[in-house]
Amino acid sequence: MLVVWSLLNQSGPDQGRGLTSQGQDDQFRPVLDKRAAPVSELASQSALVVGAHPDDEIIGAGAMLRRLESAGVVTITGGAPGNGRNARSAGFSSNWRYARARRREAEAALSLLQRPLNPVTNLGLPDQKVVFHLSRLVRQLMRTFRSGEFKVVITHAYEGGHPDHDATALAVHAACHLLERQGHCAPAIVEMAGYHMCNGQMVYGEFMPHPGAGPVETFQLDPGEIVLKRAMLDCHQTQAAVLANFSVTRETFRRAPSYDFLQPPSPQTLAYETFGWEINGQIWCSAAARALHALDLLDDA
Repeated sequence: MLVVWSLLNQSGPDQGRGLTSQGQDDQFRPVLDKRAAPVSELASQSALVVGAHPDDEIIGAGAMLRRLESAGVVTITGGAPGNGRNARSAGFSSNWRYARARRREAEAALSLLQRPLNPVTNLGLPDQKVVFHLSRLVRQLMRTFRSGEFKVVITHAYEGGHPDHDATALAVHAACHLLERQGHCAPAIVEMAGYHMCNGQMVYGEFMPHPGAGPVETFQLDPGEIVLKRAMLDCHQTQAAVLANFSVTRETFRRAPSYDFLQPPSPQTLAYETFGWEINGQIWCSAAARALHALDLLDDA
C-alpha cells in the first residue's frame, strides 16, 4: 500500500475581499446529480473516501472500504490542531509526535483491510482550520477526481459536527461542480454518517435531516465485518474516547443534497461551537464565502 503524506499549507490561508454570509445575494448551491446508481448499490461501485481526519474513513466507511469494487482514501488534515492542546491531553510532548502517532494509527487500521487501496493520501492541512485553505484544497481534489477512476466520492455531510468535516464537504462539492463546469465527468457525492448536535445533545452515526438528501441507506455489518471494524477503530488509540460513541454494527450513507454553504447548517448551536474553539458558524461561513469567491463559484441571484 502506497501512503502519500504531502503538505498543502506552505502558503497562507485563502485571501479575498471581505465577503460574509450576511446580506449577500451570492449563492453556491450545486445541483444534486440524480444519474448515478442508488446508494443501495454502493458496494458495487468504485469509490474514493475523502475524510477530514485520520480515522474518519473508518468511522464512516470502514467496512464499506472492504466491500467496494475499488477504493482509495484521501485524508485532509494530519489530525493535530496547532494549539497543542490535543497533543498534550493525549500525552504527547509535541504536535509533531502526536501527528506521527495519528498517521501510524491510520496506516495500521487501513492495513487490516488486506486489499489494495489507491490512493492513500494525507494532504496535511491544519486541523480545525481547513476552511481557511479551501481554494488550494478544491484544486487538489479536482486533480484527483479528474482521473475518472472513481464513480463515487464518499465524504462528510454539512451539519456542523466539526468545522473540518463541513469544509471537506464544501471542497468536494466545489471540486465536482468545477469539473462539471469544465466539461469533465465528476463523481457522484455520497455522504457517510458522522455526528452533529440536535436540541443540545450529540447525535452519533445518524444524519441531520435535509429535505434535498437522497434516501438514507444503512448497511448492517456481518459478524466478520464487525470484528474488522472494531479492530480498525482500536488502532486509533489516541481517539479511543471519541470513537467509543460510534457503532461497529452498521454504516449509514445517503446521496448528498444541495447545500447553502453560505449559511450555517442549522439555526441551533453547532456541535463545534460547544468545544471552546476559536471558530463558530458565522466565522466558518465568512471564510467559505471568501474561498468560493476566489474560485469564481458565487453567482449573483
